[in-house]
Amino acid sequence: MCAMPARPPRKFLVINPPTGLYRRDDRCQSRVEDQTVEVVFAPIDLATCAAVLRQAGAGVRLRDYPGLQLGWNNYLDDLKAFEPDAVVIKTTFATLEGDLQACDKAKDCAAEILTIGVGESLVHERDDVLAAHPTLDVVVVGEPEPTLAEMVGATDLSSVAGLSFRLADNERTRIVSTASRPLLSDLDSLPYPARDLLDNKRYRSPETGRPLTVIHAHRGCSWKCIFCPAGALSGYQVRYRSPANVLGEIEQCVREFGIREFLFHGDTFTLNRRWLVELCRRIVEARLDIRWGCNSRVDTMDDERAQWMRRAGCWVVAFGVESGSQEMLDKMKKGAQVDQARRAVETCRRHGLRTHAFYVIGLPWESRATLDETFRLARALDTDFFDFNIAYPLPGTEFHELVRSEGLLDESALAEAGYARAAARTFHLSREELNRWR
Repeated sequence: MCAMPARPPRKFLVINPPTGLYRRDDRCQSRVEDQTVEVVFAPIDLATCAAVLRQAGAGVRLRDYPGLQLGWNNYLDDLKAFEPDAVVIKTTFATLEGDLQACDKAKDCAAEILTIGVGESLVHERDDVLAAHPTLDVVVVGEPEPTLAEMVGATDLSSVAGLSFRLADNERTRIVSTASRPLLSDLDSLPYPARDLLDNKRYRSPETGRPLTVIHAHRGCSWKCIFCPAGALSGYQVRYRSPANVLGEIEQCVREFGIREFLFHGDTFTLNRRWLVELCRRIVEARLDIRWGCNSRVDTMDDERAQWMRRAGCWVVAFGVESGSQEMLDKMKKGAQVDQARRAVETCRRHGLRTHAFYVIGLPWESRATLDETFRLARALDTDFFDFNIAYPLPGTEFHELVRSEGLLDESALAEAGYARAAARTFHLSREELNRWR
């Protein structure tokens, strides 16, 4: 392609491709079947993209094919019925090759359709991916919402920041990138996700069976855990939506969609005590009768937070405990202490909050001794739910670079690996041993 799309895109088909049930958010890419509790979440990141496109004047259709148990034939039907100018394709590292079949099929349907890839799985190797997949026209680099909004009706993509694409120049094709785009400073400026484009009844709480949705209340993470891409993706400074803005989204979900179950999904939901207490206070005052869970670090939980969270409808808090070995916590750059995990779980129990612990095994220094420390801690904490995940070396993370440089990574196993299957051995344990211990 060139910087001039065949036609200015004004109709967008936004999709999760039919390549299996995956958690497709960039921080937690994983097979649904690898989770202790198999739950399919609504693709709220794509619903936000759809809302931004619609706000910019585009016609939009949103399809979560795996979530709806639909296949490629349904995708082809949508291409023919909707006749989009552009298809926005959400990718994960493990499903990338399958996901990009959506580009092939779109071009087979109409060669002038602009194919747009989003997802961190594309960004780090975008030059190679664009070179290897001629039916993929554009890769979005950075937060997708403002970039997609500028693409609506664009006649020259070279003027849109945050893109990479092929450019034909004097019988030579090269990969070019436009100017980088700064992170959004005002998250309240984003419209609420276009949940009217989703079949919300498909996404249900495994606990109650009631409709469940995800709310992203902030972006960014100040920590630099070696296995996690969060900070590199969304910045190392946490950016918050205002409590009033978050409450407005909750009220819309209750009023317009009948949703009263929520997951506040984010990297550091409990970090800012003042912000958290203000949000909880507003929920209590609104008398919404909702039920929700959230993620937390072990060092950002105390009695005041827990008390307000319980009053506001929180029932479960998920902690990234990661390891019972302080040596492992230090080497993975978690910035937390083992004793803080004990105190966090005890605090939640005092206030009637259930707990879910996540542990990660298989980082390069893992040994039988450090595993034993983790298993002992897990038994002592006795959380209501727990997950043991094998560390997954996502490209772009320090962990990925480390296992490659140390010769620990089996490149051939990377695409098929995940939180339940190891792609890298440790200095002390084989991949097979990690798989057994998990």
